[in-house]
Amino acid sequence: MPRQLEFFFDFMSPPTYLAWARLPEILARSGASVIWRPMLTLGLFELTGNRSPRTVPNKAVYGQADLARFARRYGVTLNPNPHMDTLKIVPPLRGALLALERDEFPAYARAMFEGMWVDGENIGAADVWPRLIAAAGLDPEAYREGVERQDIKDSLRANTEEAAARGAFGAPSFFVGDSLFWGQDRLDFVEEALMEQPA
Repeated sequence: MPRQLEFFFDFMSPPTYLAWARLPEILARSGASVIWRPMLTLGLFELTGNRSPRTVPNKAVYGQADLARFARRYGVTLNPNPHMDTLKIVPPLRGALLALERDEFPAYARAMFEGMWVDGENIGAADVWPRLIAAAGLDPEAYREGVERQDIKDSLRANTEEAAARGAFGAPSFFVGDSLFWGQDRLDFVEEALMEQPA
């Protein structure tokens, strides 16, 4: 079996954004492919009893500083998003499933991740999400209609439940075979695991 990585992700997670930015170099070195698995982190928290680091003040301050250090190391722009308390992340996550179906995921993911963590956009807002899709050269109306499909809704729920059942508790979560790795700062271990697989 070719080298393969499953990437469970959520656009509202800054560590996931850093992992997304760093992933191409790892895939290039390892020759691996990636299976993109959008999930709802807030739903995962409910299933596992976890909670956001933002709810622990000292951890939130430290975490923000630590993410800034990693962003500098990777040469990636990472700006705080001012809309975290009002963000409606479900439409963008359902949209990711539709983008995968339509073979438009790279452009869609870039629009969502950079809109969220470079430009500070409220990516789930009804007047923002279609604008970002259009700016990426995609069809906003197709996405508006597509995210209302029951199979798309069910797939996002299923991904979230599967992540919990397999031991995940936050984003980003990576699986190489049955091995779970959590956090963008574990990508070195992810790469090692990929390199141990037959090419």
